[in-house]
Amino acid sequence: MAGMRDFIAKLKGMGKLKVIEREIDPRHISACAAKANGPLLLNHIAGYSGFRVASGFAVNREMIALALGCSERRLAQTFNECMQRQILPKAMEGGPVKEVVLKGEQVDLTTLPIPLLHRGDGGPYITGGVVIARDPLGELGINAGMYRLMFRTKNETGIDLQTASDLRSFYERAFKMGKPLPISVAIGVHPLLMMAATYRAPAGLSELDIASRLMNEPLAVTKSETNDLPVPADAEIVLEGEILPIGWTVQEGPFGEFAGFQGESKWNPVVRYHCMTMRREPIYYTCCMPWENDFLHAAATEIAVLQAIRDAGVKVHEVRTTPGAACFWQVVVSVEKRTGEGKNALLAALAVGGIKIAIITDSDVDIFDQVALDRAVAFRVRPVEDVMIVTGTRGVHVDPSLEAWRLPKGVLPMTSKLGIDATKPESIPWDRYEPIKYYHMDEVDLDNLLADSDGGELA
Repeated sequence: MAGMRDFIAKLKGMGKLKVIEREIDPRHISACAAKANGPLLLNHIAGYSGFRVASGFAVNREMIALALGCSERRLAQTFNECMQRQILPKAMEGGPVKEVVLKGEQVDLTTLPIPLLHRGDGGPYITGGVVIARDPLGELGINAGMYRLMFRTKNETGIDLQTASDLRSFYERAFKMGKPLPISVAIGVHPLLMMAATYRAPAGLSELDIASRLMNEPLAVTKSETNDLPVPADAEIVLEGEILPIGWTVQEGPFGEFAGFQGESKWNPVVRYHCMTMRREPIYYTCCMPWENDFLHAAATEIAVLQAIRDAGVKVHEVRTTPGAACFWQVVVSVEKRTGEGKNALLAALAVGGIKIAIITDSDVDIFDQVALDRAVAFRVRPVEDVMIVTGTRGVHVDPSLEAWRLPKGVLPMTSKLGIDATKPESIPWDRYEPIKYYHMDEVDLDNLLADSDGGELA
């Protein structure tokens, strides 16, 4: 069984976990997480005896690579290799998450240390929950995804279903039938389950299955107390409830979006909870926004681009999403191209979900080196021939340039996409890109020369 506590133990063993033993004002949780800029455990929260708070387990590329057990350059390749495994979750009776069971009037979200994250937010938010649901028509099985949940009352939250997703599709189906959609929200799980939940899996493939593949062992699941839904048996907390069949009718937000900007208030559905289960002395997990959201997206976006370009018949060398674009809107890919494949790779990359800007270059360019990438764009791109713009594509509402706030309720925004082919033009010989080399560079050992010097003053 692999849970968040196993990852905490791993971080402790590597000396990568910051632990604060002093009592923390709950109003300071978000600031502590932001300033830690890495894995953090708060052992004492004022007014919340018995609860600890964790954050930052996916705050950068290093943490994602650590969870996957690979180098930072090979997130997509490793994710793809894991996806070839055939490992399913394993059902069990009970589990640590059932140590405490609260139902009906006992359900009180105010007992959880839910923090106010940003100055402009409309209220406290649950950000680290994996929302699990079943297709009400029985066609697509179980889905797990991560959605923000805005605190409203002791047993209600909002839920952001503005963007196209499987959960939105499930809810739309239930709404048309006039029925609520049952959900379970797992808080405090292994980062690999959170990573699986951010991956846009093919229809019918459960993210719980994907988590098992990423972990290389069956994810232990147990049945929710009141919903017919599987949940991680070693989660810290599970909230059970239903998305009410009221549609996009209640204001939710504002919220500090994963794009890094303060978002606006939106119309969204409401979740009502009727059961809470948890461990004794649970660890409440809150995502450090926006970076955890961004880097959890990174591997999922990179694997989608990798697969799309490979399906186009182009050999991918490396792929990287850029943090400045929230690891979501921009991707850089190096390929081993044949004639014309720069454009083929570009079209494939731009077809992936939220990708708005794609840059394709050759395998001799280190795409993790910004100077090398800038040189490729500056000296291999002929703007008229190598820049393309695709219009009429689906956008993501948190991109301010789309002016999504002007749209009617529930309408998805549209955008255009930019592609840059920064591969070497076929007509130009490779030696024109031969970098300069210093004379006798390999024969001079500067460290030895400095060590032999006495550091005397200048004449």
